[in-house]
Amino acid sequence: MPVASYVESNFTTQDSTTYKSAIDGNGSVLARLAAPFAPHAQATANMTVAVDAGAVFTGGALTIVAMQSTGTIAAPISHPRIDRVVIDAMTGSIATVTGTESATPVPPAIPAGFLPIAQVLLQPGIAGITNAMITDERITGNLQPAAGVRVLAQNAVPLSFVAVASTFTSAIYATNAGNVQLSSTGVHGLTATPAVGANVYVTWAGGAGVSGFYKVLSVDSTTAFTLQLPYATGLGTPTVTPVATDVVMASIPIPAGSLSVNGSLECHTFFDGTSSANSKTTSWYVGASRIDSNTFTTSPQPDHWWIINRGAINSQMYSLNDTSIAGGYSVDFSQSQTLTLRAQAAAANELITLEGSVIRADY
Repeated sequence: MPVASYVESNFTTQDSTTYKSAIDGNGSVLARLAAPFAPHAQATANMTVAVDAGAVFTGGALTIVAMQSTGTIAAPISHPRIDRVVIDAMTGSIATVTGTESATPVPPAIPAGFLPIAQVLLQPGIAGITNAMITDERITGNLQPAAGVRVLAQNAVPLSFVAVASTFTSAIYATNAGNVQLSSTGVHGLTATPAVGANVYVTWAGGAGVSGFYKVLSVDSTTAFTLQLPYATGLGTPTVTPVATDVVMASIPIPAGSLSVNGSLECHTFFDGTSSANSKTTSWYVGASRIDSNTFTTSPQPDHWWIINRGAINSQMYSLNDTSIAGGYSVDFSQSQTLTLRAQAAAANELITLEGSVIRADY
């Protein structure tokens, strides 16, 4: 946009021509800082929020980001809710963080690596978002340069799972004191210790069940156990992840452009598990590419995985625990990717725990 000289406007001392010219010129000067990523309602109100164009500066490059709109935001059902519109500090892409319905709602937390754009106060049953519902939260009119090293995810809350035997197949579910009991004709191989209090990974197909980790409440027989999941009809067909099958312990999005042509992705993990001669396997994937795996038996397993672009955004070399690994990879970091940390047990009734992880992107 054209530039102008900033001249303080003053209607008490300036003639009308100078005063109007100063206002127009000052608007031009301030627009570059004030207008970028401004949030507002759509011209015809609907359940999305518009965010004006802006620019980000990362890795020595200035990137112009076009005007964006959020995805459709669902109206709350029973109580008000505050959602947040946030923006990726490196790419300029916006996202919506959904809050929790409450008589006194509070805004949700801002995810790591994102900056606030707006709060949206939603009432049950609304059909369109207006400007009166939107609170501007921008901390600057334009995004500041992102730090060279960015923590994509960090977690120190242990997550454990226990594997069932490969004979536990064709599972069905029923109610047990209001919680879901899974049973099959084949044995599950679990005992109360250590299974009760640990999680199993259940995949639901053809119904309303949500696939994920569920805590074992009780081991009821050799072929049945009960989950911490309220019983409901229509959950679907359950499949419990057996031994020697990868279980996704953590899933971390990697926004497009997070790494430069010479950038790197670091993954620090700490796994623990049942001390035995059986090999517990940990692995990490970027998208569908399995980058590497490692095994442990009787000792906890800390790992440092490092993948680095070698002069191109889609060509990498790799090291595990600071030892170079032969070969190369071709993950395209110009596209959004998902990093998954996975683990698998070699024997039923053994635990694997992801004690903590830190994922860093070095642009």
